[in-house]
Amino acid sequence: MTQRIHGGCHCGNVAFDFDVSKPLEELGLRACQCSFCRAHGARTTSDPDGSIAIRVADRAALQLYRFGLKTADFLICRICGVFIGAMMHEDGSSVFTVNANCFQPPPAYDIVGSANDFGGEDVAGRTARRAAKWTPVTEFS
Repeated sequence: MTQRIHGGCHCGNVAFDFDVSKPLEELGLRACQCSFCRAHGARTTSDPDGSIAIRVADRAALQLYRFGLKTADFLICRICGVFIGAMMHEDGSSVFTVNANCFQPPPAYDIVGSANDFGGEDVAGRTARRAAKWTPVTEFS
């Protein structure tokens, strides 16, 4: 099964097509417990068997933010302030975890993400987990 989920930021500067191999109920939502994700109320998901294409209308209005172990770029629209997701570049390819609150329409707000705390990971463990579980990026333009 393949389903395409459209989404993006509030103003339309950043848009994506997320092709998933399973229903969202099977992929699940995560609520990372880091201070950044908690401050944004993010509920993220990914599909290692899917793909995501991300398009940015005005690249100057896209903020890439790195913190902590600095292993991923967190994509934030500078125009409307929406956190889209996080992208990690590894060995010439990229993987992404997407903020499901950016889906059009978003999942019901009573669907709570499972709490995950990745604070104890080192760089090798974090990059290995993301490479195995995040969604391959097919386009970033």
